[in-house]
Amino acid sequence: MTKSRWEGDPAAVAEAERFYSFVGQYVISFQWLEGQIDQILLLAHGHDKWNETHRWLAGLRNVDKIDAFRDLVQADEPFDRIQIDGWYERFEQVVDRLHAERRRRNGILHSQFLFDFLAIGHPVMRSNVRRLGNDVEFTQEDLSQARCDEIMGELAEIAVDLNFVCVQLRHVYKPS
Repeated sequence: MTKSRWEGDPAAVAEAERFYSFVGQYVISFQWLEGQIDQILLLAHGHDKWNETHRWLAGLRNVDKIDAFRDLVQADEPFDRIQIDGWYERFEQVVDRLHAERRRRNGILHSQFLFDFLAIGHPVMRSNVRRLGNDVEFTQEDLSQARCDEIMGELAEIAVDLNFVCVQLRHVYKPS
C-alpha cells in the first residue's frame, strides 16, 4: 500500500478508517451467523456431548458446518417436523444464501486491497485471484460506502432469516 500518497489527505484517511471499520463489522457479523449454526448443532448433539461436539465443530470448515446444519434439519431428528407451509423451501433458500455469504466472506478475507486510489478520491478496491481447477478467476470490486452498506444490509437480512430458523428449531427440539 502506498500510504504516503494519501496519508496527508484527511478525506482519504477517513475513507481508509471507514473501510477498516466495515471489515471489522463484517467479520464480527459473519461470526454471529456461524455462532447460530454452532448453537443448533450443539443443541442437537446434546448437552451430555458438549465437549465432544465443540471439538468436532472446531475441526469443521464453515462450508461443512452449513452442510451439517442442512442435513440435521432435513433429518427431522432431534427436531420435530415443522408444520408450516413452505418452511423447508424457505430454509433451503436461507442455506443457499449462507453458502453465498460464505463465498463472499472468503472473497473479502482472501483479497488484496488497493488503497492507492484514495489519493484521487476513489474508494478502496478489493482484488482477488482464485484458482478454479486449471483456470484462474479474477475479481475486483470498489468498496465504496454505498457498496459496503449494501453488503451489510444483505448480511443483516440473512441474520434475521437465520435467527427465525434457529428460533423455530429451538421450539421443536425434542431432547433424547
